[in-house]
Amino acid sequence: MNDGGGVERSTRPLDDDAVAMGARIRALRHEAGLTMVRLAAATGVSQPFLSLVERGHARPGLATLARLAEALGVPSGSLLARPAASRVTAAGVDVVHVEAEGRASAGHPGELTVWQLAQLPGGLFATEIVGEAAGDGGQRFAEFADHDEEEFLYLLAGVLEVELGDGTVHRLSAGDTLALGAGVRHRWRADGPEGFRAVTVTSGRHSH
Repeated sequence: MNDGGGVERSTRPLDDDAVAMGARIRALRHEAGLTMVRLAAATGVSQPFLSLVERGHARPGLATLARLAEALGVPSGSLLARPAASRVTAAGVDVVHVEAEGRASAGHPGELTVWQLAQLPGGLFATEIVGEAAGDGGQRFAEFADHDEEEFLYLLAGVLEVELGDGTVHRLSAGDTLALGAGVRHRWRADGPEGFRAVTVTSGRHSH
């Protein structure tokens, strides 16, 4: 069994984001009528590891998150994204207001902080992402991931390198955009000490 390469785990909850992610995975699993054993088998992870994730004691890698999202029928970024704190929704309209303190990253070296933006049921799924530099000078790539949605990325700030499964590397600067087809393997890293900030939009799968 693969326990989600590149994971963090602890005997205590890692942080508030990990606890919120675990609670969302557990709620979606119950909604889908899946046992923990069945979801673990469907995503190639062990049941004990999935239990840690649901309790916020472990944080799976991006590839494992993509498999979990596929099995649960939600957009791949939705498990990682923080839900909107201020949202106004009506028929055919969704408005998300930024928090009064703005969107500040968690500040942990090498980590991503993701916020959910406005979306419509079954439509496009948008997030804002802040990626912190690794902090050790290594600027490591994240693990490879792929998902069954098309993805568009607009880089707001910083420099980002995106490596594709065939080894091609695209270096993006602020203002650059990138579109990826469904199933294209990719990974990325911040290229510089300031990290990066980007908006991503994926073709929606379901709404929860």
